[in-house]
Amino acid sequence: MKTGINRRLLLQTMTIAGGISVSRSLFPAPALAKDLKGTGTVAVYDGGGSWGEAKRIAYFEPFEKETGIKVVIVPRTDTGAVRASILAGAPRYDVTILSGSTTATFAREDMLLPIDYSYFETADLDGFDPVKPGKFSVPHIIYSLVLAYDGAKFAAGGPASWADIWDVKKFPGPRSLPTGTWGGDGGTFECALMADGVEPANLYPLDWDRAFKSLDRIKPNILKWWASGAEGPQLIVDKQIAAGSAWNGRVSAANEQGAKIGFSWNQGILQYDNWVLPKGAKNTVNAQKFIAFASRPENQAKFAERILYAPPNAKAYDFLKPERAKLLPTQPEARKLQFVQDYEFWNATRPDKMPNNKYAVAEWEKWIAGAR
Repeated sequence: MKTGINRRLLLQTMTIAGGISVSRSLFPAPALAKDLKGTGTVAVYDGGGSWGEAKRIAYFEPFEKETGIKVVIVPRTDTGAVRASILAGAPRYDVTILSGSTTATFAREDMLLPIDYSYFETADLDGFDPVKPGKFSVPHIIYSLVLAYDGAKFAAGGPASWADIWDVKKFPGPRSLPTGTWGGDGGTFECALMADGVEPANLYPLDWDRAFKSLDRIKPNILKWWASGAEGPQLIVDKQIAAGSAWNGRVSAANEQGAKIGFSWNQGILQYDNWVLPKGAKNTVNAQKFIAFASRPENQAKFAERILYAPPNAKAYDFLKPERAKLLPTQPEARKLQFVQDYEFWNATRPDKMPNNKYAVAEWEKWIAGAR
């Protein structure tokens, strides 16, 4: 079913900085009905909460049914632990997910295996728009970090900017933001700068000192630095905080279950995650098959039916009802209020050869310890 949404309008400025681009010549010759059947298992990153449930219904169970390969669900762990497991030669996953802010860094450090596109249908590969598959990564979801608040507490109108989130006099109550140990993934540093008056167009390169000074102001009001996508909305549902940040899909999933979480697309940070294969993974063939299966537009549509993260395969919109498609973060009305996180900045190396995504974590640890 057509949605009436122009795919080319979706994320017009988004780049593939989260991965290494692949020329069309590396893709296989046209083929139909790829046989993905196999045996054994594949260990896949779950993510938990509504995100994990959506993956179970759209990907895990259908993949097992079609292929005969058992999906072993492995809970999320932080990027540092993923890195450590790869370096130790015993990666936690056969297939995991990395944000665009870290994918290129992992690839540059020789910690990922190339994607085998012979398992993909050519039509499926052609459907990725505007974020393209790369040599070491295939886009999984496009989503937005949004400001969120207790809709019941602020029934007359809640925070509408990051400056409002920082304003505990105008909008009283405890706050929660992502832990800075996620580097660029949580968007905490960008939020801090916008709260201090920096326009999205002027964010990069990030002014670290200004960001931490802004975080100094909100820190006394932080109940918890959340460490998983499910935590942000749950803290609001449980009335532990009045406002903070959360990913749009988690907010919408909670509201579909009866929560009253308000949110705004204004100053939202558009991000995306990639499927990747850690170097040293045990079940690489099954992993390649799983990523190919998860790249089919009809499967991505099933996923988007259950959680409002936008499908990177634009052909998935052909399988979504218009009323559902209009709720996605890449629909034109939402898109114009947001900006795309600069993954080129986050993956770039500093003069000391440390990438910005690692530098952010190191500086955050100093700040939390009171040494910055």
